[in-house]
Amino acid sequence: MHLKELDANLVVVLDALLIDASVTKAAKRLGRSPSAISHALANLREVFADDLFVRAGQRLVPTAKALEIAPTIHVIVTGIESLLRPATPFDPATQERAFTVLCRETSEFTLLQPLRERLKASAPDISVAGSSFEPESWTEKLRLGHAQFAIIEALAEEPGAELHWKLLFEDAWITLAPKNHPLAKGEVTQETFAAQNHVVITAPPKIQEHLLSTLAAYQIPFGEVTWASSLFAGLFLALEANALVTLPASVAKAVDGHLQLASVRHNQPKLTNKTFLIWHRSNDRDECHSWLRDEIAACAPSKE
Repeated sequence: MHLKELDANLVVVLDALLIDASVTKAAKRLGRSPSAISHALANLREVFADDLFVRAGQRLVPTAKALEIAPTIHVIVTGIESLLRPATPFDPATQERAFTVLCRETSEFTLLQPLRERLKASAPDISVAGSSFEPESWTEKLRLGHAQFAIIEALAEEPGAELHWKLLFEDAWITLAPKNHPLAKGEVTQETFAAQNHVVITAPPKIQEHLLSTLAAYQIPFGEVTWASSLFAGLFLALEANALVTLPASVAKAVDGHLQLASVRHNQPKLTNKTFLIWHRSNDRDECHSWLRDEIAACAPSKE
């Protein structure tokens, strides 16, 4: 392939197709007709000697070649847009924007509320609303612009052509007990730890499997574990039943001082998970979105 075969218009079309996974949506994004986009895709296939996309229902799924070149194509288009962008500097203090973040209540508590406090000083007219994270629909909500971010707890990144994953922090899990509980002071043996009443908070499937295997190492009978549907249900159940509750350390730090719970020191095998910030590639060149990504990262719990 020679450079003269690939003009800037084709690069822009390819970037839009990688973002939208649809000829119709890419045409709307670029203000062109679907037939023009289809024609450009045919030219791109010839230039790269690859199908680039295969159809799956109403969507276009990128081939391995398309996934390979996607980051480079995106950088090229970003560079072109930056050259054409007006020279007016971005000022968050003058922005009036509303962002929606899909997340579980743990992130609402540990990330979004500190973010809102941070924005009061630097960007008072930028609002951030949390919305329930639903495993079956979160990617579609990002794709359609119904939400601008998702915050996900996972064991590892799950990259895709349309989404960016940014690691915010890694969280160790710790066990808390009511402050009047006998295990709230001193070292704890495996036998005494296993013999207690335990509250387990429902987590994303892979993390939950990891949590269960960790508890199994302590021979804790699952039939006697109390399952809590949410973070705050688990915390208050632990207080009500004078039980132990295992949860991310960032959450424990956030509730410290608000609830009468103390850390239990024991030799439980290490359990950790990662928290990622995710957004759709269509937002990459939005200066306000980019600025807010950095603000969210700045609110991530410290490693202390």
